[in-house]
Amino acid sequence: GEILKAQLAVDGKTAKYPEFKGNVATVYTHPLSLGGASNSHYGGNAETYMNVGEAMGQAMVELLKANRK
Repeated sequence: GEILKAQLAVDGKTAKYPEFKGNVATVYTHPLSLGGASNSHYGGNAETYMNVGEAMGQAMVELLKANRK
């Protein structure tokens, strides 16, 4: 809904919030969630934690590369 739209709007790429351009990254993690057998965060699924961590790491690498220029 509206909260997700607001979170994704601060992506550091679009000009909607120019003060964040090039210094933040947004990672949409819902497609990375694999679920699990518990009601805990990400269903306690270790692979989901790995997928989210990798995606966030890749986003950070891109930010660092862009800031070197």
